Amino acid sequence: MVDVPLSSGLLRFSRTEITFDQWQACVAAGACRGGQDDHGWGRGTRPVINVSWDDAQAYAAWLSRTLGAACRLPTEAEWQQAAAAGSSTAFWWGDSPRHGMANCRDCNPTPIYGTTPVGSFPANPWGLSDMNGNVWEWTADCWQADAAQCGQRVIKGGSWYYYSANATARARARNQANQGSYNIGIRVVCQP
Repeated sequence: MVDVPLSSGLLRFSRTEITFDQWQACVAAGACRGGQDDHGWGRGTRPVINVSWDDAQAYAAWLSRTLGAACRLPTEAEWQQAAAAGSSTAFWWGDSPRHGMANCRDCNPTPIYGTTPVGSFPANPWGLSDMNGNVWEWTADCWQADAAQCGQRVIKGGSWYYYSANATARARARNQANQGSYNIGIRVVCQP
């Protein structure tokens, strides 16, 4: 976990996306659903994929009990501010994708098919890795303003499958809350 100074106050963010190993601890405790397909890329330190928004909520609740701290998914605004790490550019390093900085379709000379182990690319100035690319990350926010109709949730960060325009701090997309994908993972925040 990394302390991140947001405009709303200090939050503790998971340094990387939650890994299969971290997820498995929750499964072993009986608090998370198991059986996530790794798409043949491997487990261990790769980001857990094929988790729904409810799965992400279950992980945050388990982590809260385990750590004795209030953990949850970040809001879209919190996620965006953490990804920017104090910059006003598209990426924390500037406005253009740069080779060797993220895992996305046009981020490297030869595209990487699939996820990479977390932390394979440089961390931003606030110590957060993979905020750009690798896998989209669930946020707490509904796609639509009407929370009663919240079948779709905001995802941030882009993924290995998408181009760099989707991996900027400001880019956003949506996914059905009840569906996981090989492009979507989890990052959590906890109150310090």
